[in-house]
Amino acid sequence: MYVVITYDIKVDKKRNRLAKELLQFGIRTQKSFFECEVGGRELTIIKQIAKRYSQNDDLVTIYTTHRDKFSRIGNVNYLEIDDLVF
Repeated sequence: MYVVITYDIKVDKKRNRLAKELLQFGIRTQKSFFECEVGGRELTIIKQIAKRYSQNDDLVTIYTTHRDKFSRIGNVNYLEIDDLVF
């Protein structure tokens, strides 16, 4: 399945750690936006990771769809690990 993850985490250290862990599963298209193609087990792991780094007043949203039902309009410049702000 195709998964889009977006987040707003207030604590810099936790936000950066979440971003680093999500790089294992997909590509980072914006600072707080990832696109991943994963199976059910990987999605469960992503949810656990998101829970680990977020607090009650943070926001993590995961959208799931199938690749054949997803289309992107416009250009995307993929971000690399060097684009992280530490």
